[in-house]
Amino acid sequence: MTELKTEEEQIEAFKTWWKKNGTSLVLAVSLGVAGYFGFQAWQQNQENHLAEASSLFESMSQAATDLSQDENLKTVSFIADQLVNDFDDTGYATFAHLLQAKVDVIGEDYDAAIARLNEAKESTDDVTLKAISDLRISKVLVHQGELDKALTQLANISLTEFDSLKLELKGDVLLAQGKEKEARDAYQAARTAMSSQAQNPLLDIKLEDLVES
Repeated sequence: MTELKTEEEQIEAFKTWWKKNGTSLVLAVSLGVAGYFGFQAWQQNQENHLAEASSLFESMSQAATDLSQDENLKTVSFIADQLVNDFDDTGYATFAHLLQAKVDVIGEDYDAAIARLNEAKESTDDVTLKAISDLRISKVLVHQGELDKALTQLANISLTEFDSLKLELKGDVLLAQGKEKEARDAYQAARTAMSSQAQNPLLDIKLEDLVES
C-alpha cells in the first residue's frame, strides 16, 4: 500500500486488502478476546471451587473436634464424601480420607479405615502426608492383631521427622509379640530420636516398665 498517488487509490487498495485479510483478522481478534475472557472465567471458577472446598473442610474440621457425638461423626462422613467426590482435584480430599479413616476406627471398621488411608496415600504427592497415612495404617493393623504387617508398614516410613513415632510404635508391636528386649531397644531409640525439648511422658512410662520388669 506504499507509493499510492491519490486518496482514492489508497481507499481502493485498502478495500482489496480487507477482502483478502479482513475476515481472518476479525476472527483472530475475536478469538483473542474470547480467550482472555474465557481464561478470566476459568480462573474465577477455580477460585470459587477452591473456596467452596476450603469452607467444607473448615466445617468438617470443626465437627471432628468432638467425635464422641454421633451427629459430628455423621457430619464428618458426609462432608468427607463430598470433598472426595467433588473436590478430588484439591488437597482437601486427602485430609478428608484421613478424617474419615478416623471415623472408621471409632466405629471399629478397620478394613474401611485401611482402605481410606491407602486412598489418602494415593491422592497426594506430599511425602509427609504419605508418612502420616503409613503410620496410621500401622496403628490400625495393630488393632487388628496383624503385628507382622504393622512392622512391614512401618518400614515404608523414611522421613526422619517421624523416627520417634515410628520407633515407639515399633516398640509397641514388639512388646505385643513378647519381645521385651527388642521393644525396650526400640523405645530407647525413639527417646533418642526426640529433640531435647520434646516430651513424651507415655514413652517414658513404657521404658520404665520394661526396665523394672
